[in-house]
Amino acid sequence: MRFKDQVVWITGASSGIGEGLAQVFHKEGAELVLSARRESELERVKAQCTQGPGAIHILPFDVIDASAREAAYRRTQAVAGRVDVLVNNAGISQRSLGKDTSMDVDRRIMEVDYFAPIALTKLVLPEMIARKSGQFVVTSSVAGKYGVPMRTAYCAAKHALHGYYDTLRLELNPYNIRICLLVIAGIRSEVSRHALTGDGGVWGKEDWGPNEGISAIEGGEIIVDGVAKGKHEIDIASGTGLDYLRLKREDPDLLVQKMAFKKVPGQ
Repeated sequence: MRFKDQVVWITGASSGIGEGLAQVFHKEGAELVLSARRESELERVKAQCTQGPGAIHILPFDVIDASAREAAYRRTQAVAGRVDVLVNNAGISQRSLGKDTSMDVDRRIMEVDYFAPIALTKLVLPEMIARKSGQFVVTSSVAGKYGVPMRTAYCAAKHALHGYYDTLRLELNPYNIRICLLVIAGIRSEVSRHALTGDGGVWGKEDWGPNEGISAIEGGEIIVDGVAKGKHEIDIASGTGLDYLRLKREDPDLLVQKMAFKKVPGQ
């Protein structure tokens, strides 16, 4: 059990990647603090975490509410004593053209996907620095590495995460604090169903076919193994997502040719 007696706080733990990580971290011996907005779904995830010895605490809150974030951190300290691993997984995606997306939607996506994880990191960081140990795991995407149509704000937020945490990693090296960014494009989840449209509505559709991608548990196994090994970045991508990561490094002009619209959308 590679995380025995460690406290792992996971945001966005009510479904998808967060749910898979909860089960795998618990199996690896961790004590869990599970957070998301939907308490009933957190209880469901808790009930599925049966393979480990660690306690499981349910802590629902909205990550973009500053006072709720601070209260959640204080509650985490009260019930678990510390945070050894903070998994910044809560997020929201987008399905709309940049020209059709309101600034309110742009701002909301940045608040959820960029500012909220940074704010939580700043809350937890002092205790990690004081004891010179800790880990941050940050859910990003291939959208943090290259542009993806219909996801302007989402790509911006994920690119920003890489800039922030890649730099923070350098600053925290003397304190033995590790940071792992997750570059994901192959784990089945509800992210597309809950994505925002240009006017702030909900996309409500599944991007994945029934046999596409890997399960959240399989993804969680890959992630937890990489985190245990101290990896700075983990690619959990398959098919075209993996091909496009390679093209971004080796032939960015060809990537643009493959990704760009060939005609005006809707015509």
